[in-house]
Amino acid sequence: MHTDADIGAPELERAFASFTAATARLEYEYAALRARAAAMQAELEEKNRLLVASVERERALEAQALRQSRLAAMGEMAAMLAHEVRNPLGAMELFTGLLLQDLRDRPEQLRLAREVARSITDLSHLVTNLLEFTRTQAPRRAPVDVGGLVDDALRYGGAPCAAAIRVERRLDAAAVALGDGDLLRPVFTNLVRNALEAMPTGGTLTVAVAREGDVVRVTVADTGPGIPEAERAAIFRPFYTTRARGTGLGLAVARDLVAAMHGTLDVDSAPGRGATFTVTLPTARTGAGEPNQGERDVRARGAHGASGGESCRYPSEPGREAAGRTGAGEPNQGERDVRARGAHGA
Repeated sequence: MHTDADIGAPELERAFASFTAATARLEYEYAALRARAAAMQAELEEKNRLLVASVERERALEAQALRQSRLAAMGEMAAMLAHEVRNPLGAMELFTGLLLQDLRDRPEQLRLAREVARSITDLSHLVTNLLEFTRTQAPRRAPVDVGGLVDDALRYGGAPCAAAIRVERRLDAAAVALGDGDLLRPVFTNLVRNALEAMPTGGTLTVAVAREGDVVRVTVADTGPGIPEAERAAIFRPFYTTRARGTGLGLAVARDLVAAMHGTLDVDSAPGRGATFTVTLPTARTGAGEPNQGERDVRARGAHGASGGESCRYPSEPGREAAGRTGAGEPNQGERDVRARGAHGA
């Protein structure tokens, strides 16, 4: 005969097992619910963070747009002023060049006239940079005699006249690039001027032109103090300069001009070992084994000795040459007008 205790024990065991299973299931679902809640909380925090970042970015874009509009207005005004200043500067360069010729036998007055000429050249350089920075460039795509442009940059950048500066040139006659010579000339001149200014007490200026596969590399290296790592990226930013009389536009304009010709402008430097600026441009070929016009110009220049020794030409003389000469030793119309006014006491 079974007692009530014997009948209730299995039922209690089943009830306890059911309760244990239900408790485990509830704990599992509670843990899943907590995990889901944590995930939703994290998702909410991430969306809040993105919302805040979006609002901040929108405010930054609004501030940037306002700054860009102001810079655009300033750029238009600067371009207008630079254009108006450039016209009389051309005449000043011409007349200063004539004055240098007239003062060749008067050393003290010649020295002062050269200082005036250099100041005019600095002002012309500033005006040119302002105009180039505000102008939308549309470069031509034609073969360029890179060696000839480098010769011009050395001559007009002041390298032959720089005191205690030794110039080393390594020019490859086969280096003909595809670009715009009128836009590349101020790039190389700017790099030469910067290198000379980095060596006020003297040093070595090394300029090399080499063809490497499908590109032409032009390097301008100095033995100055070098550029700290923190400044190497900033030097290409507009209006950034470490010089008292600098505008911070030279390298920014140079990089933009090179980029417009599908090239690059890079710098390698470290404090104490100088700086090396490298311009990389695509090469120009007209056919297999056939020289293009740029290469023919290079060979002709080499045959006639155009890349020979340097002569000391002062900064005002590019403007004088731009006015033109009518013949070997024969004055042009501007010179005749100046001399005529001097003869008649005008």
